[in-house]
Amino acid sequence: MNILGSIGTLLLGLASLVAGAQDPYADAFTSYGKGELALARGHIDLAVTDARTAKDAGVWLLRGFIYKDVFKGMAPGPEADVVRDEAVASLHTCMQLDVAGKYRKDAVPAFEFLTRTYYNDAARALNQMDAPRAQQLFAKYKEAQLRLEPRTDLKPRDIEFQNALGTVYTKRYAQDRRDTTWYYKAEAVYLRVLELDPANYGAQYNLATLHYNRGVYNIQQISPENDIPSIQDIQRVSRHFFQKALPFMLKAHDMNPRRKETLLGLEGIYYSLQDQEKSDHYRKLYDALEAEDER
Repeated sequence: MNILGSIGTLLLGLASLVAGAQDPYADAFTSYGKGELALARGHIDLAVTDARTAKDAGVWLLRGFIYKDVFKGMAPGPEADVVRDEAVASLHTCMQLDVAGKYRKDAVPAFEFLTRTYYNDAARALNQMDAPRAQQLFAKYKEAQLRLEPRTDLKPRDIEFQNALGTVYTKRYAQDRRDTTWYYKAEAVYLRVLELDPANYGAQYNLATLHYNRGVYNIQQISPENDIPSIQDIQRVSRHFFQKALPFMLKAHDMNPRRKETLLGLEGIYYSLQDQEKSDHYRKLYDALEAEDER
């Protein structure tokens, strides 16, 4: 990005300094203007430790832009993360030092851009089933948002992220149901969502299916080698999970009675709890909606 187009305010306000002094800041400014990012990065790192320029908001703005552009040219990964963090920290320092707000119109859009990349990369990490990286990036996203605007309401984003994280944990659990670590992680995340938003349909439904599927898995492990006492134990444990699933599925159904997946879920849960009458009731409601859709 050309410096004339990206930080014109900085160019106009400090042109005389650049022209009249050969120092790390001036060298960084010149190199950045030529698109020589590697050279500019080295010079600006010296400038922010130079007593003459270390407290200059414009110097920190330039560092933020240099590191932002370096980050944009890097492949995703730990090294790019460090560069982005430096860009965010530099722009934040600029805004703190810039009491008069001289550089704010340049610093804020750059800061907002980098903040969005935290969120986008967190979402990408979730898609790649990399929960630890996603959580780390999402925490940085929230920190950056609050740095820029402390009154930002992050609850909607938090709910969205936690639901997606719960889906990742649920998928991990589905890959190996013998390892209940992921089951408990998913349960905790969905319960966290319900603390934030008790009327969250996704968390209600996902918790119900999580518990129900664990109960079903236990039943599926019964084999001819099991004796009667062990079969009874498995059935008792499975019933516990079916009962855990029921209130969440009922709540999801109450929130939207025309959702077919909850009708099927309630049919299955009541069938597993050996309540044939209620199981048949929800099957009839499902069939009625199916018939409606076919008209």
